[in-house]
Amino acid sequence: MTADDIRRIAYQRPFRPFRVTLASGEFIDIRRTLRTTVAEDRILFGLDEDPETRVAKRLRIVALRDVAAVTPLE
Repeated sequence: MTADDIRRIAYQRPFRPFRVTLASGEFIDIRRTLRTTVAEDRILFGLDEDPETRVAKRLRIVALRDVAAVTPLE
């Protein structure tokens, strides 16, 4: 999967939540559009959103080579 592939999914309008599955089997669910920044070789995710402030409590950087799949969430 390329950075452009992930950008198309992460920045689509209207936004649709998606799951990033890593090669390790771990997954990251993205439910809001502003929780993802895609660079050429890595992705920055905002995680554990505070429900009151809607601010991410932590950040996670994932190497693009570690992404096994990106699938829509229902």
